[in-house]
Amino acid sequence: MGKRKKARNRKGSIALMMQTIISIVYAALLVHMTVLLVRSRTQGWFSTIIAYFPQLVIIISSMSLQFVLRIRHRAHTQDGSLLPLLFTFIALESSMILPIYYDVSGISILPPSTIIFLSRFSLLSAAILFTFSAVQFFGTNLSKMWLYLISAIGASLFISIAIPLNTTSSSMIFTSSYDAYFLVLITLIYIAAAATYIAAVAKDRATHSVTRSAAFIFLIIGNYLSIGTDIVTGVLSVVIYVAGIIMLSISAKNTF
Repeated sequence: MGKRKKARNRKGSIALMMQTIISIVYAALLVHMTVLLVRSRTQGWFSTIIAYFPQLVIIISSMSLQFVLRIRHRAHTQDGSLLPLLFTFIALESSMILPIYYDVSGISILPPSTIIFLSRFSLLSAAILFTFSAVQFFGTNLSKMWLYLISAIGASLFISIAIPLNTTSSSMIFTSSYDAYFLVLITLIYIAAAATYIAAVAKDRATHSVTRSAAFIFLIIGNYLSIGTDIVTGVLSVVIYVAGIIMLSISAKNTF
């Protein structure tokens, strides 16, 4: 039992370190891009900021939640290792802004093909991790769940590589029929994750179970809406995601 706990804590520490590094890098890029846009104030500069602003808020709020959990010393359950991994992939979703960063700064961070791959892989893996986080409510064997999780992330990796690339569009993602099917797949996984949380509440109506499920459903909706680039979905994604983070932070004492 002690060895399993140590292994789980080690996995959580590695995942948290990955999340921290990736979040700092992408947050720095987003802040730098914001500074450049505010200084230049070229045509459409404000709408450009609105397009990627949700990603910055999501990264910062996710890191804030991890600090809250660490301070309260409550992240010792399976969530202690799953949450940093989930938020790592959510931070990687910011790869979608790298083409915009290149247009604004003239600095190329990664080749287009790598950006597309990272964006697809992170989007699909985050959806999968939301689902696995919900499955924990049903008493799934932890060692078996990690085996299933690794297999699912491996499948996500294969799908992300297998879908033909399209580097001719400025957004590069969701621009072909293949990408439309990919978006449908992500949508279905998110729906399955939300439905699993609702089923978990039906199984256990304890206060902390309801609060935790509601918080994760908010995170699911907020993160999904952040894929969009218009102002309405951007604002909604920020409000809903931050609400979910606050709910998890407040309920951390009883939930984790």
